[in-house]
Amino acid sequence: WQRGLPRWRRVLLTHGFMSLVMLPLGAWWFGGSSVIAGLANLVMIPLIGLVVVPLALLAVVCMYLIPAAELPLWQLAAWPLQQLTPLARALTQANDWLYQPFRGSLADVLLAAAGILLVILPLPLRTRALALLLVLPLLLPADFRAGFPQPAQAPGLLRVAVLDVGQGTAVVISSGPRVLVYDTGGGDPAGVTMADSVVLPYLRERGASALDTLVISHPDNDHSAGAAALLGAMPTSRVYFGGEWQAADGARPCLAGHAWRWPGGLQFQFLSPVPGPGGAGPSNDSSCVLQIEAAGYRLLLAGDVESPQERELVRYWGQGLASDWLLVAHHGSRTSSSWALLKAVSPSVAAISRGYANRFGHPHEDVLARFEQAGVRVYDTASGGALEFEFVPGEAVKVALRREQHKRFWM
Repeated sequence: WQRGLPRWRRVLLTHGFMSLVMLPLGAWWFGGSSVIAGLANLVMIPLIGLVVVPLALLAVVCMYLIPAAELPLWQLAAWPLQQLTPLARALTQANDWLYQPFRGSLADVLLAAAGILLVILPLPLRTRALALLLVLPLLLPADFRAGFPQPAQAPGLLRVAVLDVGQGTAVVISSGPRVLVYDTGGGDPAGVTMADSVVLPYLRERGASALDTLVISHPDNDHSAGAAALLGAMPTSRVYFGGEWQAADGARPCLAGHAWRWPGGLQFQFLSPVPGPGGAGPSNDSSCVLQIEAAGYRLLLAGDVESPQERELVRYWGQGLASDWLLVAHHGSRTSSSWALLKAVSPSVAAISRGYANRFGHPHEDVLARFEQAGVRVYDTASGGALEFEFVPGEAVKVALRREQHKRFWM
């Protein structure tokens, strides 16, 4: 039905329609969408389709037939992207509004998809204008949605999500409107991180628009790579870090004994590292060890501390380490989760954040044997996906494994 229109209008309308169609899909799959997707596609689709891919395929052919031409062809294929990528990165870093989070239910997404379908069809202009109203529920900002009645939550509910970030750690702790993030997963700090692809989409899905606290346990890449992305995307009241991390403005080091509270009786306290040069130690042992008391439960997040530091914790805190729930140290490494720590903490539930078939062999079979012998229920992200724990006063811990809730035929 675009026949008869000038070619330039057909091109613009096609890219505009693609952007509209991707709006509900982006909201459902990624929790948001780019407001300049149409412009980006207008540039990138012909560039990739007509220049980059043909040159890359030609380079593959020359690898066997004319080896001397292979490298120049790869370089020629890469050249346009090398020019555009720094520009795109600078544009997105300087303009946060280019990406808009959309938090919509399945009903919102389906309504928006139906509305966009009606807009695209060759219907009368008035009908298409009214169809746009179906997209509005998806575009409502989180602040506006907050004015509507929300599903009732159990009083004192504490939710802990150990996200599936591969061989790394990212934990989201929330109670009411307040959110604490403990580590951000790995990735390329100068490019795409697990904070971009996992942590931020999860936070947006949960309706979080700001962080109360960000804790970077220590500077290892698999714990800290996404810190800048997270801080750039969400206002954050407090930032704590362990070890020699390149701290953000206003960030403070974790110090054993430092404590703070949230409304409703939630209490947070760092148990390690100790102040002074003696508390720094190796990178793993400089981890921020965080204990949380809430809903009649105690939770312990142990970072990547190893056995010597675990013994120091036991020697200093003693019975104060006792906790019902444990984030297993160092992804279940053989050098952590010593008997000394397990006896002092005596958890009933433990969570391991680790990558499937990771090259380190985490968790080690000796560690799993110790947990089994101690009667601890162990969950891990490699087999269960994201792990969500709910703590309510007077009730048993509720556990939800994302991979059981959303089974895929290939898993």
